[in-house]
Amino acid sequence: MDFYTNNYDLLTASERDLLHYILDHPDQIQKMTCRRLADLCGVSKTMVINMSQKLGFEGYNDLRFYLKNQSKLSTQVESVETVESEIISDISKTMRLNKPEVMRNAAHQIVNAKCMYVVSRGTSKAVGSYFSHLLLTLNVKCINIPDYNLLNIIACQMTHEEIMVAISLSGRTPIIVETAKTVKAYGNTLFTLTAFANCPLTQYSDVPLYCSSSTTDTKVNDVVTRIGMFAVVDLLIYYIRRELAVQQASADKNDLGQKR
Repeated sequence: MDFYTNNYDLLTASERDLLHYILDHPDQIQKMTCRRLADLCGVSKTMVINMSQKLGFEGYNDLRFYLKNQSKLSTQVESVETVESEIISDISKTMRLNKPEVMRNAAHQIVNAKCMYVVSRGTSKAVGSYFSHLLLTLNVKCINIPDYNLLNIIACQMTHEEIMVAISLSGRTPIIVETAKTVKAYGNTLFTLTAFANCPLTQYSDVPLYCSSSTTDTKVNDVVTRIGMFAVVDLLIYYIRRELAVQQASADKNDLGQKR
């Protein structure tokens, strides 16, 4: 479902919460009236209709019809071509979800941080390992935390000059969510990388980064692709390299001025 990338920036905070509820419950939405959805989300029918129209639909019923058709398509056996198309689509949508100004801000903070801590679990650990490896290659101090028993200790001992990056596709991994709560309780900085969905982890994030994923159900037999997450990491590394180059150019200019 790529409709949610249409005019997302135009949605209000309440409309975004409403959209996330729809994304989390697509099957229920197909049978749900506009009034019922509005009551469940604590908003007006007018807001439901306005949000649907902002996303390119004629109204809420049009949105429901779209979700119903998408559900039928998802039950069909996928071909190789379909899988290839979904991978390309996930990457494309991931690029649109992360705005340049957000990436520039994230890169600036990372380059100027005293230390980066990367936490991840399960299949997403591959993403955390990849990210930390690239940071170290760029001489950005980074510690990948493989031992979950250390998470709470580090979260309590972080300083305001350090940043923790929490990686979780579902954004619901209990130990990572609890760690995020601790980081924010101590007033420190938290970045998150999750799928584009309403989840507990992003509620504590100072800089939320998103990837596109057809599902966030990772509880059983987790073979859900993390291609979108890897794409975010590669994009962020580009912005970090650019930030480092800008700072180096500024330092060289200052040195030249002092010599004169």
